[in-house]
Amino acid sequence: MNRFHCCATCQHYAVNKVAGRSISKCARLGFDTNPKYQFDCWNPKPNVKKLMEKEKGFSPE
Repeated sequence: MNRFHCCATCQHYAVNKVAGRSISKCARLGFDTNPKYQFDCWNPKPNVKKLMEKEKGFSPE
């Protein structure tokens, strides 16, 4: 498994403040999530892709 694969490193991960508390959501699906969760629809942020390519020449695509 890829150590970078988690919701917090996905392009669709968003944090919104509601009533004074932070809510983690998937902006694409609209579901509440957790930074450590992992789903098959993961699409890494550009900076994460660069780190993955740099480490062992791995490419997510």
